[in-house]
Amino acid sequence: MTKTIYLVRHGQTYFNYYHKVQGRCDSPLNERGIRQVEAARDYFKKNKIHFDQAFSSTQERACDTLEIITDHQMKYERLKNLREKSYGIFEGRDEFLLPWNYGNDHVDPTMEPNEEVVARMNRAILAILDKLADGQTALVAGHGDILARYVREKTEKEDFAGFKNASIVKLEFEDKKPHFVSYVWPAENLE
Repeated sequence: MTKTIYLVRHGQTYFNYYHKVQGRCDSPLNERGIRQVEAARDYFKKNKIHFDQAFSSTQERACDTLEIITDHQMKYERLKNLREKSYGIFEGRDEFLLPWNYGNDHVDPTMEPNEEVVARMNRAILAILDKLADGQTALVAGHGDILARYVREKTEKEDFAGFKNASIVKLEFEDKKPHFVSYVWPAENLE
């Protein structure tokens, strides 16, 4: 039988708005980010999507996202393995300083390697799947880089463009193998 996981990226934060590298740094949701998450919540309600369990990164922006989506009515588990990639010395600095913006694929040794990011996310998903019974559905609130890398490397969607703030990917699992079902961004037209 199938297990379903909805991956949701947190809403816009102040760091997102000011184009700062966030990674392990934490910045709260701003007003727009809250409205984006409310749009995701409304999408789930409109489509009568029920969550049996919920999980979040330990970072504030993801926890707040999950709490808004569930109207603060659902207990959830915070998992360290869902935290965003560590950008090392670039944390809190302007995004334009990241080396790949200049065609430099060199990753600073203070950054968490991409392979470790995906391996961490995979461990989190496997732990979540072990807690779900057949036919159950889970909500997972997390971060753009780690969620997108997982989707690209573990599903058939190698060309997945990535997560916008408060966007949603639905995955179905058979024997712990993920299948990409859909991507939606309920807040796409939000002013």
